[in-house]
Amino acid sequence: MAVDGSGPGAQLAIVMRDVGPCLVPEGDALVSVEQHDGFLDHMAALHASFWGWRDDLGVHTMSQRLAMFAPATIAPELLVDDIPPPIRVADEGWARLPHVAPDLARLVMGFHDDPIPLIAALATTPATFVHGDWKMGNLGSRPDGRTVLLDWAYPGSAPACWDLMWYLALNQARLPRSIERYRAALEAHGIATDEWWDRQLGLCFVAIMVVFGWEKAVGGFDELGWWQSRVVEGSQWLS
Repeated sequence: MAVDGSGPGAQLAIVMRDVGPCLVPEGDALVSVEQHDGFLDHMAALHASFWGWRDDLGVHTMSQRLAMFAPATIAPELLVDDIPPPIRVADEGWARLPHVAPDLARLVMGFHDDPIPLIAALATTPATFVHGDWKMGNLGSRPDGRTVLLDWAYPGSAPACWDLMWYLALNQARLPRSIERYRAALEAHGIATDEWWDRQLGLCFVAIMVVFGWEKAVGGFDELGWWQSRVVEGSQWLS
């Protein structure tokens, strides 16, 4: 970055590498097993590098994450003339969720008004620095094997499994196999998982549906049923 001039007439130049050819192509096609595994390995490497990091900068908090698509958050955007399509669908999805997945709705929608119990439960598990938006539209692979990770809008301190669940929730249709490799990759980077893994993973299944339950309500019923089962199982860690 460079500034040319000073005062009101100053111009800012931003020079970036063009990584377009490296990005995951748009569409619904499965990514390769190798690319999927690489994403999980590099996610684990990022998390392991910052293991135990707690936010002292004031960036994105868990409270903000959980409220991202909450009814109260999107309500002002529903009043504009040109409602963004994701906001319209989110509103429809939250209204539909209690009818198509009542157990899922019962377990997650209450956290829109009071997220503190869920945040407190998550805080009993390890935290790290997370990117916050591991979706295919932000991902790619360079020829040397490095992962391209764009759009750093939601970084901060959070459970490691938050990034993992985000990756699963938004990319599920494009994944060639499960996400189990992530845990082994954490272990390979020196992070012991036995004491906290089941608890954090279960709670993050609940947490990610606090954000994206609406999206599953307007999607396929097989996927919705799968998520409902995971949330029911994960809710045991709330008590």
